[in-house]
Amino acid sequence: MIIDSETFTELAVHLKLASDAILSTTHHLAAINSPNTPATEDAEWKGTIESMISVNHQITIMEQLLRAIMDANRADQGPSGSQEGPSLC
Repeated sequence: MIIDSETFTELAVHLKLASDAILSTTHHLAAINSPNTPATEDAEWKGTIESMISVNHQITIMEQLLRAIMDANRADQGPSGSQEGPSLC
């Protein structure tokens, strides 16, 4: 599979953002589970939901980028199915 450096960097950025959102979600869930913070439970649930929406958004973008890469690679393949250029798989 061939991937240009700009697309690779874009995928890496969205992977990092998704990772950050997962970490944020775990912090919110830990705060909800803490017996010392019952007054902030609603805010923590809201933060948890927002973080999960962010994860979903970043993963959707990564899926779209990967599909575009696959489509571009299919277009670069000759009729015999051989790839033109180096493979990064």
